[in-house]
Amino acid sequence: MSDKEQILDEFYVDAVAEVLNIGMGSAAASLSEMIDDEVKLSVPGVEFVTRLTASDRIGEKAKTDVSGVHQHFQGAFGGDAMLLFPEEQSLQLVRAVLQQDDMTLEDLTEMEQEAMTEIGNVILNSCLCSMADMFGKEMRGEIPEFVQGSINQVLTDDGNNNHTEAIVLLLNMDFAVDKKSIQGYVTFLMDVDEVMQLKQNIQEFLGE
Repeated sequence: MSDKEQILDEFYVDAVAEVLNIGMGSAAASLSEMIDDEVKLSVPGVEFVTRLTASDRIGEKAKTDVSGVHQHFQGAFGGDAMLLFPEEQSLQLVRAVLQQDDMTLEDLTEMEQEAMTEIGNVILNSCLCSMADMFGKEMRGEIPEFVQGSINQVLTDDGNNNHTEAIVLLLNMDFAVDKKSIQGYVTFLMDVDEVMQLKQNIQEFLGE
């Protein structure tokens, strides 16, 4: 797929964005309960791009290594979902969740990785559940894993060789917590057949 090719037209992209915003609302409510503080999540931008373009877009803004969560999923359609934050932003998020303002990157232990994994689990599963509810079909996510490294490394090492030429559903995500504004990214790596399955599910939902 070249960047100029449109896999889904604007109508379907907007439909996906609307569904995922519903999922983010559910995730925000769950996270607010988890950390006993108000969490606001929104998806200001959704686009389908190549893996290379996704890497470039995130890399331009992150300017550092990233960390987050990776989860394989299947059901109404399949692929690999990732929640990614620039390292400093992920550190701010973990600080807010664990209420430890003096934590440094060097202090990130297995406990903090587990905290990030749990955050990712809530957000990614809320996205998947919102799509499952919309389509009236099952969506199953595997156990999420913590990932860390350069954006190229993280996006390439998805554990699935079928996604070598993956199409990426890239969500810019605004995450506001503890009076901090944190920007992260949710990516869904899919091949063309899986994207077409997503489109078919949307068409069925709309009665087309």
